[in-house]
Amino acid sequence: MNSLSLLKRASRYFDDYPSLAKLVVVCTISGGGYVAYADANGTGGSPPVLEEIKKKKVVVLGTGWAGTSFLKKLDNPSYDVQVISPRNYFAFTPLLPSVTCGTVEARSIVEPIRSIVRKKSIDVKYWEAECFKIDAENKKVHCRPNPDSSQNGKEEFVVDYDYLVIAMGGCPNTFNTPGVVENCNFLKEVEDAQQIRQSVINSFEKASLPTLSDEERKRILHFVIVGGGPTGSGVCCRAS
Repeated sequence: MNSLSLLKRASRYFDDYPSLAKLVVVCTISGGGYVAYADANGTGGSPPVLEEIKKKKVVVLGTGWAGTSFLKKLDNPSYDVQVISPRNYFAFTPLLPSVTCGTVEARSIVEPIRSIVRKKSIDVKYWEAECFKIDAENKKVHCRPNPDSSQNGKEEFVVDYDYLVIAMGGCPNTFNTPGVVENCNFLKEVEDAQQIRQSVINSFEKASLPTLSDEERKRILHFVIVGGGPTGSGVCCRAS
């Protein structure tokens, strides 16, 4: 009886106040819609969380022709690139003979590696260090910083990689010529060109001293060039 009388009272209120019935209907529909949205989007209606995509690590050893060319052509943002080299610049080696002869300044044939990677749209980091061990099984490279950039040059560190680019160049070829390693200055780096230039200048200055005989002066001004590649032939041509 109590339930029946409650329904009659509610019916009477809805008849007396029609707007109340509309309000109840709107609230019911809105509540059901919210529950349906919450069920479709997970608990609490919170937005879905996107999983972070892990980038592949690419380690480049060396900043010579091969390493720099690789960096210039790499434009995939899905890679995390790390460059490791004891030389923080790229050198245009065909002009090393011109640096030796003084026709070109050394700063004109080098480009800082950070200036090259700064132009890229991908994340590239550079560390001035040398790699002394490669652990291919665990995909790790063991490095140590240059003595000039650390207190004692022994702060070794390990870098993980997914892809490894080995572009450290090679050693000068002596063609098994006796005495080359012991007595010659190799022309491979900018520092080599500057050292050869200073050695030649010192030889000319020494040969100009008045206390020397003609035979001693001829011996001091005698130069030998080993090799006829891009650097050797260039020096030979300039010297003649």
